[in-house]
Amino acid sequence: MTPRPRSRDKVVPVSIGIPVSLMIRLDNELDWKQSRSKWVKSAILQKLNDHFDFDSIPTRSLLNLLFTRKIIDYDLITLLRTRVAEIEEQQ
Repeated sequence: MTPRPRSRDKVVPVSIGIPVSLMIRLDNELDWKQSRSKWVKSAILQKLNDHFDFDSIPTRSLLNLLFTRKIIDYDLITLLRTRVAEIEEQQ
């Protein structure tokens, strides 16, 4: 069996200090399946590349944003939240 080729862009562990309130906000933003490291890496890349990755936003946050902006009403957000929960159960 041939060994897997080494990555050209090695991963380096980084330790940073952030306020507890920011850590709480980040943890509240992430689903339990999401990696904090991947989220932070994505945020750094977005900032450096000056673009936004919409896939990084949890579905519930998107729904809340649409509801807050009055793009969808209460009945629709309730329906969509139910559908999201059904999809998550299937995964």
